Amino acid sequence: MSSNVKTATRLRRRHSDLCFERAFPRSKRDARKASDELGDFALEISRQQASISSELIDSGIAGTAIRYRFSFEVAKWLAGKAPGAVSIDWPEIDDTEPLDSLLRHVLLPAEDEYFDSGYASTREWVDTARSGCGGTDFEWLMAQLQERRCESFYRQLFDAADVPLIWNLGNSPYSKSRNVFGRQGICMRKDGMRPRPHHVKKEITRPVENISKLPPGRGADLLDVAIASLAARHRETYHFNFANPDEVYVADLGNGIGVAVFGLSPAYRFPLECTMGFLILSNGVPIGYGGSSVLFKQVNTGINIFDEYRGSEAAYLWVQVMRVYHSLVGCTRYVANPYQLGSGNREALRSGAFWFYYRLGYRSVKPNMRRLALDEQTKMKRDSGYRSDLRTLGKLASCDMHLTLPGAKQTEFFDEDWLPTSSGLATTVLGRAGGKTRRASASRVARDIAGKIGVESLQSWTPNEQRGFRAIAPFVAALQPEDWTTQQKRAVRRLLKAKGGRRELAYARLLAANDWFLQALRAACIAWHKAL
Repeated sequence: MSSNVKTATRLRRRHSDLCFERAFPRSKRDARKASDELGDFALEISRQQASISSELIDSGIAGTAIRYRFSFEVAKWLAGKAPGAVSIDWPEIDDTEPLDSLLRHVLLPAEDEYFDSGYASTREWVDTARSGCGGTDFEWLMAQLQERRCESFYRQLFDAADVPLIWNLGNSPYSKSRNVFGRQGICMRKDGMRPRPHHVKKEITRPVENISKLPPGRGADLLDVAIASLAARHRETYHFNFANPDEVYVADLGNGIGVAVFGLSPAYRFPLECTMGFLILSNGVPIGYGGSSVLFKQVNTGINIFDEYRGSEAAYLWVQVMRVYHSLVGCTRYVANPYQLGSGNREALRSGAFWFYYRLGYRSVKPNMRRLALDEQTKMKRDSGYRSDLRTLGKLASCDMHLTLPGAKQTEFFDEDWLPTSSGLATTVLGRAGGKTRRASASRVARDIAGKIGVESLQSWTPNEQRGFRAIAPFVAALQPEDWTTQQKRAVRRLLKAKGGRRELAYARLLAANDWFLQALRAACIAWHKAL
């Protein structure tokens, strides 16, 4: 590294440039140089003054530290992947009571009096309790929590405690500097970045020929890359935290670009939607991510490009992500929510995210917002220097935007506002079942629906398949399945079994193909609202 790089700002800028060069190299020499220099960044940081290192805290750069209040899931991941590197950030704790509430559940009876006596602070008590153990205070805490069987309970306690952590990255393979998913060969970018396609919808419907499911081991490795890429940036997402290593699909889109799509583990799937996260890779480098909710023939999703790669081909990549989802599930509609456009998201608002989606063919669902967008577009055509102000962008970001493909029908659209309505229908069904507990009611509904759709017994189904059946059964019960045809009952049996299958993609595809189920649920939601 150049010896004249001696300030935090220059180090940060140099690191960002190298990350971009590694992801989009113009030559093999550039790729090798960028990787080598990034590999030495931790050493370079160690040579700098302490004041410079402190300015780079939370940068995600090797040799620095990350301070953040991670969720239980990411904390558990760190405990396994970064031994000795993560500690409780005690100076950041103003009130120990939330942490004390967590610790009280790991006490043995003999320790109660001392813990509550006030003779020792919370930190002093932890130091005493782990005095004979190796590792950090964080690792000791996680060992206590993971020893206990009721993980969901301790997850809630840990998240409520909001424990501040400090992750000393050192030369971690999960720092921004080194976090790469290994692949054979490097693709050069001699011709630069690609613009958005001229015919976006035509490109989206062009089949992706090369989509493969990774073996579980490789899927777990790529999941590590995904979680780390967010953790190093003070982010995390449900789609990665609860992803299924045995359901990771990678689409090879050429020029070194790959889009990885992650299914959820069976225990964490949603009742109706199929929720999947995605990670965009360039030469194995994670450059962006997003999540999606696949529901019938629509996909609610959005894209986030990491700061280091904002000067790349974001519009082109987003079209490719939509193309991958179209190839996977056969969707005909994409939905972008207000948050993606800037509502409650100042970063997206200031970047003009609305126009990013608009130029790709997304249109507001509200007629008055479509008219406002046309007015703004006219002003920009008349004056090349005109830009929508933040107030106008805020208005434009106030409602969903849709991109519809050829053949999409309005009757295939399931308004997300109907998800709470569907949940209300399910609650009504469960309430009428009359069980003393919700679990008992759910079992009664499941038995009743099994009989009505021709499932003789669930005993031959796996535990996950039975869980999936119980999750959807209340929705089915609200639709009077006893009146369905034999063919429809057969189709819904397959759908309910697929919900808890090894891979949820099969469920998403079946859901997209079941138009009659969509129409029945739509009608029930509409009737519910009319009855209110």
